[in-house]
Amino acid sequence: MKKFLLIALSSAMLFATSNDEINKKLDLLLQKINQLEKKVDQKDNEINQLKLQIKKQQEAIQEENKKTQEELKKQIAIRSCKKIKVLNFSDKYHDEVIPYYDLTFTIKNTYPKKIVYLVGNLFVEDKDGVKVLQDYVKRKVDLPVNGTLTIKKTHQLNSDMEKYLKDENLENDKIYFEVIKAEFADGTNVECGIF
Repeated sequence: MKKFLLIALSSAMLFATSNDEINKKLDLLLQKINQLEKKVDQKDNEINQLKLQIKKQQEAIQEENKKTQEELKKQIAIRSCKKIKVLNFSDKYHDEVIPYYDLTFTIKNTYPKKIVYLVGNLFVEDKDGVKVLQDYVKRKVDLPVNGTLTIKKTHQLNSDMEKYLKDENLENDKIYFEVIKAEFADGTNVECGIF
C-alpha cells in the first residue's frame, strides 16, 4: 500500500507540475495576446489619426481650390468689357439748328469691385442690328458693386442715322454699354478696345 501511495503521490506531483507548467504557458500566451491587442489598438489609433490628417488636408485642398476658382472667376469678370448693364433708357429729341437729344439712362455695375471712374459708349441698336445711337461717357462715378447710377446728359447728333432714334420703338431695340476703361476703388482698372 505504501508503494501505491507513493505512486499516487508522485503522479499527483507530476500532474501538479504539469498543470503549473501549463498555467505558466497559458499566462505567457495571454500576455502575448494582450501585447498584440495593444499593438493592434495602437496601430488602429495611428491609422485613425492618419485618416483625420488626410481628411483635414483634403478639406484644405478643397477650400484652396474653391478660393482659386472664385479668384479666377473674379479675374475673368474684371477683364470683361460688358459688365455695365443698362437698366433703362429714355430720350427726348430737340429739332434745333444743331439737333440734340436729352438722354436719361440708368447703368448697373456688375463688376466685383466698386468703380470710381468710367469711360465707355452707350449703344442703341435697332432690331436689325444697326447702331442708331452711340453716346460717349467719360466721368468720375461712385458706383458700388451691384449699384446703379442714373445719367442725364445732352447728346448732339453725330450722324443722320441718329435722327432715326426718335422714331424707334425702344422695346425692340438693344441698348447696351461697352466699357473702354473702368478704374476701381482699389486702384486697379480694366481697359478694353484699341488705344
